[in-house]
Amino acid sequence: MKRFAFVFIILLVFGLSAIYHAPARLLAPVLAPTIGVTQWGGTVFDGQVLGAYKQKPFYMTWQWQVSALWRLNLRANASVSGPFDATVAASKSPLGWDIDLSQLRLPAGPSVLLGAGTIIPAWQSAVLTIGRASDGQWTAANGAMVTEGGLIRLNLQGQIQEITLPAATLTWTINDGNLVGDLRQREGKMALATLTLTADDRIQWQIRDRLLRLKPTYSSQNNPDMIVLTVAEPL
Repeated sequence: MKRFAFVFIILLVFGLSAIYHAPARLLAPVLAPTIGVTQWGGTVFDGQVLGAYKQKPFYMTWQWQVSALWRLNLRANASVSGPFDATVAASKSPLGWDIDLSQLRLPAGPSVLLGAGTIIPAWQSAVLTIGRASDGQWTAANGAMVTEGGLIRLNLQGQIQEITLPAATLTWTINDGNLVGDLRQREGKMALATLTLTADDRIQWQIRDRLLRLKPTYSSQNNPDMIVLTVAEPL
């Protein structure tokens, strides 16, 4: 019995060592559906990948925390550049996932994250934390994103909205299992719009009259805080 236990431990150690030193390209079935990979480097547990995400250059390095595996938890630190730049600390368990983004930067221009035709100004965030349960409920949101302003173009169910956004802040919170972003003009902290990502994978925009007044062709006698346009569609 002791000999069997010893052999089992030896095989387990060799098996874990083989996985630990396996080439990073073994992750191709996981990453290939979303990223067009052109170059792999390193190992499964400490590697890097170069490719493209929706025709935008994408580069990522990662290091898995092996000790977390004994708690049925996948933890990794990563660095991402391309569609967005950030330092990432991510955790995945049977209950859901959490992600911490540090020094997040979204470049101005077409957004690959919000759908075709969308144009955004540059955004950044020092620290942003988001969590979601395995049943789809959003569980954590802490932090804000800021912009110095610029052109924002949204295609909301066929309605094209082009607005020059002023300096603004997008603050993230949780409400009834939904991830809610509150967009406010930095000067006076006046509400402009609400962006909601629901637990059933829908995105909802609620546009206030104050935001539409930033369009040179828009004229209104409404209360500036009135929600004048609500659009929801699959994420």
